[in-house]
Amino acid sequence: MAWVVLSASAGAVVAVGVVATAILFGRLSDYPLPKGSGLWWSLFGASALTVASLGLRSLRWIFLLRRASARIPIRDAFIGYFSGFSLLFAPVLAGEIAVRALVNRRRARVPVQSTIVVNFLDRLLDATALSLLALFGGLAVGYVSGWVYALALASGLSMLTPVRRTVLQILGTAAELLARPFDATPVATCARLADLNTWSIGLATSLIAWLMPGVGLWGLSRHASQGIGLADAIHTYAASSLASLLTLVPGGVLVIGPEILTVLVEHGMAHAPALLTVLGVRLSTVGVSVAMGVLFAVFHLSSEAPDSATHFDDIANAYDVQILESRRKALLVRKTEMMKAVLDGGCSRKRGLDVGCGQGAYVGRMRELGFDVEGIDTSAGQVRFAVHKLGDEVVRVGSVLDIPYADATFDFLFNINVLHHLKSVAEQRRAFVELFRVLKPGGLLLVHEINTRNILFRFYMGYVFPTLNCIDEGTEQWLLAHKFEIYTSAPVVEVRYFTFLPDFLPALLVKLGEPVERFLERSAARVFSAHYMVVLRK
Repeated sequence: MAWVVLSASAGAVVAVGVVATAILFGRLSDYPLPKGSGLWWSLFGASALTVASLGLRSLRWIFLLRRASARIPIRDAFIGYFSGFSLLFAPVLAGEIAVRALVNRRRARVPVQSTIVVNFLDRLLDATALSLLALFGGLAVGYVSGWVYALALASGLSMLTPVRRTVLQILGTAAELLARPFDATPVATCARLADLNTWSIGLATSLIAWLMPGVGLWGLSRHASQGIGLADAIHTYAASSLASLLTLVPGGVLVIGPEILTVLVEHGMAHAPALLTVLGVRLSTVGVSVAMGVLFAVFHLSSEAPDSATHFDDIANAYDVQILESRRKALLVRKTEMMKAVLDGGCSRKRGLDVGCGQGAYVGRMRELGFDVEGIDTSAGQVRFAVHKLGDEVVRVGSVLDIPYADATFDFLFNINVLHHLKSVAEQRRAFVELFRVLKPGGLLLVHEINTRNILFRFYMGYVFPTLNCIDEGTEQWLLAHKFEIYTSAPVVEVRYFTFLPDFLPALLVKLGEPVERFLERSAARVFSAHYMVVLRK
């Protein structure tokens, strides 16, 4: 019944908007059809800007979810965010919150309270960004209303930590009351949402995202001879959207359109092209948003959420094609040569274990280099491929948290991009205890991991790579090479940082960039490389 009410109310709001638009156009006695294709290109450009804006806002949504300690695969997070727009026209944000809460809970068991808190904070960032854009856009054209000044001042207060904490406490209390009838799951701490770093990143993203539809309005107005300037367009769109958001008018119906229409007419634009511009703005913003929401909602209903426990089994057939073959083979050679150099100098015996061997590429390569290496992996699907290449006497199923060997069995161990897939730092600590259990005294443990100390690479691995590839899910717990005391008390023998070139570069560009990469690996900047190897001794 709740979904029927939400859907019916959203439909009623849409009907009101359609009727109002029809009435406005019906008052025109002589409606001129647009000439040429300029308007259509402007409409396409404004729609593209909306898609880009929604893309940035979706990244902000995922960022806030992570800061709220909600672990959700990035693709499921995208589905949850965009599906919310399917009921954008339901009053007081009830539709988008309900849809997102439902999708997040079903696909990743995210508590409803966490989704409500993040959604409110998400919209608060929107209001803050819109007030600042309305202020600075208005200052540029010489007109700012008093209420915009007041809201901009309130936005400035949001930079004060006590203010943010108080707001978050209020949001948390309200969210708990709203969520209680539907989901009593306790939430993890949301305290990091009040951090200045969180708010600053979210606000910067919001400013860029909401600037785009303002630029779209400017482009659409250019089809008329009395088009408005860029600063005026940004101010007009931001102020009208802000009024809609603060009054909780669903989809901005009867608010955004009339506000923009008034400004266009005041600037001398005739009613016909002004109405056409407003229609283009609404179609390219809220129209595109709702259309995307419906598509993602349908996708959610027609698909099942992937099971993280079987993730590597599910992608076994496609695992090797996630990274360019030339880059994958280059990393294979580089990493095994590094390990050989370390083991030749610090390990007299040659029996080792690859913990998390995947399809066995590194086991095979190390055996070719003269080491008696076996492998284990938690994914039976991956192990089947490895057994096909190496034989079942070399590779078996096993977990880094439960290695199927006796104490002090191996002279050395290595694992490559395994530990960041564990669920928590506590599990990573357990993994190190288990790794050292099967290692002989004096033996070496070689840990290869992704280096996210570089903020750009952290963004790439946290948001871009899991979106484009299926190896990672966006829920990884990255280990920092310079803070290994967090994970184990074992002494670090050395740390080797290597590679700076992205994994998606073709072989020719990699070849051209190798001299620069080698230079960086020898410089002080090496700590910001893409990969590292930590050597520890038992």
